[in-house]
Amino acid sequence: MSDDMFRPPINRAMRTLDRSFFQKRVPISAARIYNNQHISLCRKELEKSRDILMLERLQTVRPDPVSELANQGRKCLVLRPEIKHHGELPQMLVVL
Repeated sequence: MSDDMFRPPINRAMRTLDRSFFQKRVPISAARIYNNQHISLCRKELEKSRDILMLERLQTVRPDPVSELANQGRKCLVLRPEIKHHGELPQMLVVL
């Protein structure tokens, strides 16, 4: 993974704070967990294979991006950007 993908941008000409300058949208895939009791098992396996996105200040377990499933309490595990999705369009992760 490119380490500079999540580094803050540099703009020395900015005199007033523009918060939108520090937001970055990253297309990313996530592994949907159908049974919340299996979250820890799936997370351990993904950590072993190094397929899960491990960054400071970023939760690897997030609510499902589909609102119907999120309302049911379903969760997803965020994967590295190099992992490509199959099926639906990837969700966008906002990194602050």
